[in-house]
Amino acid sequence: MIEKMHEKANGPVFKIIFALVSISFVLGGIGGGLMATDNSAVKVNGEEISQQAFNVAKGQQQNVLNAQMGAKFWDLMDTPAYARQFNESILNGLIDDELLRQYAKELKIDISADQIKSEIVNSEAFQQDGKFSNSLYQQTLRNNGLSADGYAAIVYEGMLFSQIQQAIVDSYFTVPVQQELLAKLLLQKRQIRLATYSVANEAKSQTASAEELQTYYNEHKASFVNPEKLTVEYVTFEPKDLESKVQVTDEQVDTYYQANKAKYTTKGEAKIAHIQVANEAEANDIVQALAKGEDFAQLAKAKSQDKLSAAQGGDLGWAKAGVFPKAFEDAANALDVGKTSQPIKVDNAYHIVKVLERNAETVVPLEKVKAQIVETIRNELLVTDYSNTLREMANAAFENNGSLEAVAKAAGVSVNKTEPFTHDSIPTALNNEKVLRVLFEGDLRQNGQNSEGIDIGDATHPKTIFVRVSNYQAESVKTFDEAKNNVEQAVKLQKAVKALEAKAATQVDTLNKGEKGDVAFGSSEDLVFAQAQMTEPALAQVVFSMVKPTDKPVYQTSHNANGDIVIIALDKVTDGTAEEFKPLQAQFEQADRVVLRNDLLKDLRTRAKVEVNQDFIDQLESNK
Repeated sequence: MIEKMHEKANGPVFKIIFALVSISFVLGGIGGGLMATDNSAVKVNGEEISQQAFNVAKGQQQNVLNAQMGAKFWDLMDTPAYARQFNESILNGLIDDELLRQYAKELKIDISADQIKSEIVNSEAFQQDGKFSNSLYQQTLRNNGLSADGYAAIVYEGMLFSQIQQAIVDSYFTVPVQQELLAKLLLQKRQIRLATYSVANEAKSQTASAEELQTYYNEHKASFVNPEKLTVEYVTFEPKDLESKVQVTDEQVDTYYQANKAKYTTKGEAKIAHIQVANEAEANDIVQALAKGEDFAQLAKAKSQDKLSAAQGGDLGWAKAGVFPKAFEDAANALDVGKTSQPIKVDNAYHIVKVLERNAETVVPLEKVKAQIVETIRNELLVTDYSNTLREMANAAFENNGSLEAVAKAAGVSVNKTEPFTHDSIPTALNNEKVLRVLFEGDLRQNGQNSEGIDIGDATHPKTIFVRVSNYQAESVKTFDEAKNNVEQAVKLQKAVKALEAKAATQVDTLNKGEKGDVAFGSSEDLVFAQAQMTEPALAQVVFSMVKPTDKPVYQTSHNANGDIVIIALDKVTDGTAEEFKPLQAQFEQADRVVLRNDLLKDLRTRAKVEVNQDFIDQLESNK
């Protein structure tokens, strides 16, 4: 497989984002299973990818896109075609990962538990003062709510994919002549001068007869239309419309404070150290050594099987209730600061626990959080009242389907009305994708009925709108008299283009013969092929197809982005050099690596047996 890739570039390097997840080696090791068994979403060469794995991957990608796009993403997910494409991309990603795992087995690539531990210990995400911090490590674990096995799977897979990639990278080499050819073509520079003939200015001097106008109108009648036009009534409603009706009493504040006292209580925490050994005899020997005055930290470094904390003298960092197993935690809670426990059996290992420091529980008094509680209660009441009022508005919209008056009355707000508008002149209040779909894609614009409530807010600022089209004018073809001005302008522009093209062609013939033409060229400018393809694609296509000049300029006509006629004078062509290509080399290699990875996966898929659980896929689509 690798040998096939020599002629291509290497693929993208897989990276592991350690800051997002963590693993605990304190009270247990790395588990053997990477994913719980479940009903399959797909089978790859007989290996099952569970529906649970699909749903986890889907949720993670939804979170990413929600952070990037916000409500727009969920609007897209309401579109069946997009939702189907999204689900297919998740499934394909899982299939690709499984194919790479199986390919790693073919290459006999594996990652040991010690390698994973080393990766964690050396991760920048867990470093403090230049060394591994077990407390930071534990805190990250708690913050993300992940298990040791979960993080082990992520680290394992990331390192595995990275080694596959490295195997391909190590086999890759580049040919200098290829770089020289790329530089020559992509960075080729053409020196040009342009003479521009304005079509708009030429059109001013053109005339159009009544017969020409009628003929053009008859041939292009379908392009002269009056767009559909709507007049819309609408009612908007948001929680702030209810603010004046919401009052918070001292009794409500006190009740909330007592019911939620845990929120205003900082739990006690302890800084704990331990020594972990395999059996009770070893544990008892350590307890006796401590009783004789030996140093706990030194014993931890010498005897503890938990190598991560042993390096720190057994220090596990600060921990609140619920972090450690119950037996371990009960022993710690029973100790005074500086004291050590008797041996405790947890998960087939024995631990001697020491409390290094302890912070007592503290409670914030009501006076300091009263304003915050008032605001919380007010918001909760607003949300409740908002929800209840929306229900009343929805009922009113259904029961009085030809008017929004009852809808507005239910919320104590007013009915608004727009001026007539088209799809190209949307009023600001209605300029929302959901609202526009309701107005322009269904029957609502023609039947005069109320819409359902349309959510146009976001997670922090809820807002709902009800709409009704009070007047609808369908799209229609303009009469000749209505379209006359547009027709006249089109005819004159058409004649102007023909006149200027003929004029420019004559001038080009004269110039290419070496004769002096009556052409006013602008100043010289340089076009670089790679850049011009993005900035001036139409002009670049002509300029870079012109024959190279020898002892005199070469001339040709074209159109610019505005539709004007231009005469191009090509004075000089300079090929790009390998030295100029060097800053771009890394980008091209990265692009080639993407191609290589895709080719590898394509080859693996060709040889693989992929069995999709179609019932599961159909269920996903039916749930939309």
